[in-house]
Amino acid sequence: MQQHHIPVSINASYYTLNKLTEKTERIWLVFHGYGQLAEYFIKKFEGLDPEKNFIIAPQGLSKYYLDGVYGRVGASWMTKEDRLTEIDNQYSYIDAVLSQYDTSEKQLIYFGFSQGTATMGRYAAHAKIPFKKMIIWAGTFPPDTDPKDWQYLNGSEEIHYYTSREDKYFKEEMIDNQNKVLKAAMNREPELHWYEGGHRVIPEVVATL
Repeated sequence: MQQHHIPVSINASYYTLNKLTEKTERIWLVFHGYGQLAEYFIKKFEGLDPEKNFIIAPQGLSKYYLDGVYGRVGASWMTKEDRLTEIDNQYSYIDAVLSQYDTSEKQLIYFGFSQGTATMGRYAAHAKIPFKKMIIWAGTFPPDTDPKDWQYLNGSEEIHYYTSREDKYFKEEMIDNQNKVLKAAMNREPELHWYEGGHRVIPEVVATL
């Protein structure tokens, strides 16, 4: 048996919040968690000033029923199956999303939640677009990026890690592991923030970012 790959053209959706205008100061590229949909995840950012913030929410290309074969639908960024191909597909998709907008005169903010954190990290290493701030929220930064991919950083970028001891997935050793991974990749450690709540994004906190 031999596996093959062929290029195909598909229509993939993404969501935006607010309008991109001359008054826009920041563009947020936000990545949802496992089993979520972008159209609901993007609502977490409604508390940001709509005149100054434009939010783009890509969506994992793999959708599935959350409870068996019917009911609510969620999306996943990838699985271990054909992993490298799925990562390449993510790059092509997000590249295409960003090509719809001129981001050159705006501050770019990356935000990744849970599974979306790994997708965010890999994409930032791939795209090499200068950014103002990267927010890791209740997720794990990918350990497989190449330090050479981060040489485009100028050192002024803010890296923040938000976590909660009420998160069912939280373990104390995650903090040290996160620091080591980011130190190896970017030669810096993230600024640690604690929030009250479980494995979820807190809109009231997001509104202050």
